[in-house]
Amino acid sequence: PELFSCPGCKPYGRHIKRLADGTAEKTRHLTLGEVEGRIHYDWVGAGVTDRRGYYITGKLDSTIYTDDCLFKSPDPDMPVRGLRKYLSAAAQLFDQRQSCAELLSISSTDGGGEMGHGIVEVTWRLSGIINLPWHPTVEPWTGSTRYHLDSDGLIYMHEEQWDISVWRAFICTLYPEARDWIIWKRSDN
Repeated sequence: PELFSCPGCKPYGRHIKRLADGTAEKTRHLTLGEVEGRIHYDWVGAGVTDRRGYYITGKLDSTIYTDDCLFKSPDPDMPVRGLRKYLSAAAQLFDQRQSCAELLSISSTDGGGEMGHGIVEVTWRLSGIINLPWHPTVEPWTGSTRYHLDSDGLIYMHEEQWDISVWRAFICTLYPEARDWIIWKRSDN
């Protein structure tokens, strides 16, 4: 059942799997390898050539996240607490036809993470067009995401880091010609 319905509006949480009683479905106590496999699938889907992972589509396996998962990022709109809130924003940030999220590597560490119940770490490359009125093109940049697991084996924190500064990302989004400014060449070395 849809949680929200309004003509012309996308429902919040439309990619969250629900049980018959309306509660969010969760898959607890998976092995760390199984969680890693599901995260891998969220990035590459059925085919490795798609390159439109959940950072672009907003579609991920909601059954392995807590409903109140904390999403941390250098993005000025972060942190965000709550799976529905994050997915709603992620699904509308990039032009899905002209943007790309590429998984570069994935690994896991048993006993890692802030709670010591395991962590999955990925590195990625993003590029594309942001859904703003002037449709700015985002130059390709890389980063990493750490998925921290709780005692149920669910992801309770999604922690993102970028390999470019927040200022550079923000300024180059507002002023695409700023990509060629000499200041970035000095600060990125």
